[in-house]
Amino acid sequence: MKKLLFKNPHALFCKNAAAKTTFALILTIILSCLVTAAAQGTSFFYCSHYTKVLILSCLFLAYAGLFFYLKFSRRFNENTVAFLLILAGVLLRCSYVLLSGLYERQHDAGAYTGMGTDFINPGHIGYIEYLYKFHKLPDINPYELFAYYHPPLHHILSYIWLQINIWLGVPEPLAFENLQIPTLFYSCLCMVVTWKILKTLEIRGNGLYIGLAFVVLHPATIIMAGSVNNDMLTNLFMCLIIWESLKWIRDKNLAGLIRLALYIGFGMITKLNSAVLAIPLGIIFLMHFISVIRAKDKPLLLYWIKNYCIFGVIVAPIGLSWIVRNLTRFGEKPGVPVPGTSSPMYTAPYSLWSRLGIPAFSDWNFAFPFHPISAKACNNTWVIMFHTSLFAEEYPVDLPNVLLVLCQITFALAVILGIATVILLFITLLNKRTKKEDSVFLLTGYLIMLVSFAAFVIIYPYTCSSDFRYVAICLVYVSIALGLGNKYFLAPHLLQKDEQFMHTKTVLMHCINSITLTVLAFITIIYIFWERW
Repeated sequence: MKKLLFKNPHALFCKNAAAKTTFALILTIILSCLVTAAAQGTSFFYCSHYTKVLILSCLFLAYAGLFFYLKFSRRFNENTVAFLLILAGVLLRCSYVLLSGLYERQHDAGAYTGMGTDFINPGHIGYIEYLYKFHKLPDINPYELFAYYHPPLHHILSYIWLQINIWLGVPEPLAFENLQIPTLFYSCLCMVVTWKILKTLEIRGNGLYIGLAFVVLHPATIIMAGSVNNDMLTNLFMCLIIWESLKWIRDKNLAGLIRLALYIGFGMITKLNSAVLAIPLGIIFLMHFISVIRAKDKPLLLYWIKNYCIFGVIVAPIGLSWIVRNLTRFGEKPGVPVPGTSSPMYTAPYSLWSRLGIPAFSDWNFAFPFHPISAKACNNTWVIMFHTSLFAEEYPVDLPNVLLVLCQITFALAVILGIATVILLFITLLNKRTKKEDSVFLLTGYLIMLVSFAAFVIIYPYTCSSDFRYVAICLVYVSIALGLGNKYFLAPHLLQKDEQFMHTKTVLMHCINSITLTVLAFITIIYIFWERW
């Protein structure tokens, strides 16, 4: 047994080092979130915008000092670089929460009126406040009050955090302001899970750094870190499902099945669209079960029937509980309340091609690349998705000319990068070096994600349905594409080859890397100098 355990001491050392880095990251994230919560209750929160930026700039200078100290003292290794990248993302997300109030750049937030009133308020904040006031799930039909139709896990966790704040003597207004802290925590954890996904796919070196940096620095999850709705927790569960599925493909054990059942189940009682990743996972289960049947080993067959039954027994009661509750108590099927046909966001009068087809050049509005909300101004799903991925639903009216030019350049590069990485994802996942099950799971998952997004836009024809937040998990797929592209086409032994085809792929991969880093650098500069933030 000891010989087997230490057969590969280098692999064991790497595993232990990664585990220590993971522990250090989670501890750092927890402490950073608590410090952020505490800072919101100090005079820092009431400083001017420029004072806050100055203080946070000093913090980033300290971070830069740590970075260069480790680099020049030659203490850099892969885990250290990953730690520093994620630490930068943690600092950015904490800074964003400190610079943004409870009602800024939110989706369906609603409002609270406090324990002193008996008002039942709409929106996600109102939903959390209901739990805070009455200590139970709403007795009303969840489709009669906006945002209450959402499954309750995120709101329950937020209520528990709110209650902890109150027990610790935090004033009620500050306790509600701190509702951003749980989503900050989820956003930070998503970076750690993305790192684990890339490592599971055996992506190393520059591929790991660029793939991870894409998720760390992309503005979508930074903005979602300050949200109060359930999108960020949903994305965390989806990240965990992808990671655990890739691990299960390699290990195929009962423990992995149980973890997957919990992630899918809890994901569904956070937001029902988490269930879309159960489809590609089901295909992997079917492929595996067919191989078990072909083995003609009766004990093995019974063993896996038992395991899959255990999976079903865990996932079904958790994942379907909210649907069953609404059906039995209120006779309501799953759905989303809509604003009505008089809304300026209503897109049904426009053709399906206009909404979901290839956008015309004029649709992109490169001159002012922000989402105008109105369907009359823009109703193409893919254009709105790109607009909101970089700039959320902001539509600035007083943006300085220099920043506007930078936004135009960044948006154009982001569109090019988006198209390039979709192609790269297919090329890398269909590459013979990618495991067959990985290819099937990741490709079908990505395609089903986009198809379900398109179906959602058709069923609920409003411009708000095209917001990037509904497919923010695609950032992880882009991260995988960048990682595998660097692994397959920029490996040192490949660069020595003279084949024209490989040389072309190498040049294109360098171009994609350059565009990726340029977009990340430019969008960070935009957010630093955009006073709105």
